[in-house]
Amino acid sequence: MDYQRLILTRLLEKYEDSRHFYGDARVDRKVALKFNRKQFPWYDLENVESKEAVHFAVKNLMERSIIKLKWMRFEKGNILEEVSLNLEQLEMAYQLAGRKPKEDSLLEVLSRLKEINKSVQTPWIEKFFKDCIEHLENTKSLPKHLPREEELCHLFLSALEGIDQKGSDEMLERVFSRKYLGGSKELERKVRSRLVSVIKEFFPLDNDLEGEEVLEHVGILKTSEDLLFRGPLGIDLLQEKLSYAPFVFGASMNTETIKKFEVRELAVKKVITIENKASYLSYIKNHDGEMELAVYLAGFYSPVKKMFLEKIWDFVRVNSPETEFFHWGDIDLGGFKIFLQVQKLIPQVQPFLMDVDTLRKYTIYGDQINNNYREKLAALLGKPEYYIFYPAIKEMLRLGIKLEQEAIEI
Repeated sequence: MDYQRLILTRLLEKYEDSRHFYGDARVDRKVALKFNRKQFPWYDLENVESKEAVHFAVKNLMERSIIKLKWMRFEKGNILEEVSLNLEQLEMAYQLAGRKPKEDSLLEVLSRLKEINKSVQTPWIEKFFKDCIEHLENTKSLPKHLPREEELCHLFLSALEGIDQKGSDEMLERVFSRKYLGGSKELERKVRSRLVSVIKEFFPLDNDLEGEEVLEHVGILKTSEDLLFRGPLGIDLLQEKLSYAPFVFGASMNTETIKKFEVRELAVKKVITIENKASYLSYIKNHDGEMELAVYLAGFYSPVKKMFLEKIWDFVRVNSPETEFFHWGDIDLGGFKIFLQVQKLIPQVQPFLMDVDTLRKYTIYGDQINNNYREKLAALLGKPEYYIFYPAIKEMLRLGIKLEQEAIEI
């Protein structure tokens, strides 16, 4: 074992966490490493060979004036108590430890952040970089969201840069990883979980979303995405006129079709978005689709589903503003939040079967809620954006249940 490098590494780690590094330490404050089991467990007094190897290493470092030694009282030359770092020999200490100075690493990260930030167009990524730059400049430490390992840190920044550069385009996760991170599995193996956390906080997105759903919101897909719907939608696509009216049992569009089509015709009285697939299939089986458009959302809508809904909304509000919009989801925290997301896009949307009467009718199929859930639910009563659900929320608290939409017969 290279005890010299190990001792220097431990001392430099202590220095980088000390007030000396941040420039506000007392002059006489030491950066010391104690030779006890906690700080240096490799110093084994019962193993003469390793003990002497440690002594040889520290004496060599002392002769170079890199450290100072302190022996146990009455045990000089026999049992080490601690070593302290000579702060005037930091450059030599880093060289012998084979370690890049923390300050150099921080400056590299800061420089990279500033360089990327010059061309960033995505508001939430720009906000993230701005916060990181301010933190680094003010504290001489990495922000909590950036990995401590230098390689992972730069890989993570490359992921954010890639999201910004691809813009609104959607890419499969492994294709994105290969293009921007240099390997098809780099995203999944090294930065995925951290990236998901940052997107949730700075995008921002609901904490209840799974990682795959979060990445979908920035256009990174695990698999290619199709949107399911049923209704008399007429479109123009690459100079062709197409109608989905004959597809009475439902149809689908892939990402490229959604990007390129334009709505030509949609004579409906009602548009409804549906959270759950089983409920969507049940709905289109039992409802006449001639005068309505039903769309399967699969939870919080992704960018491509948002694009589809935007095209529908833009056409309807100009050509048939009397058309009603509804959203049907679970009567629970997630269902309410998904409704609000749809409402941001389509302000006149109304909830469908997400009311007190539905809750009471299907009470026996409700799932019991715990105290933590009750607290989160009750907190919504203080938020005006949830006003439309106040009656349902109060009834949920009274009954102590939430209700998934699959329990509802439609």
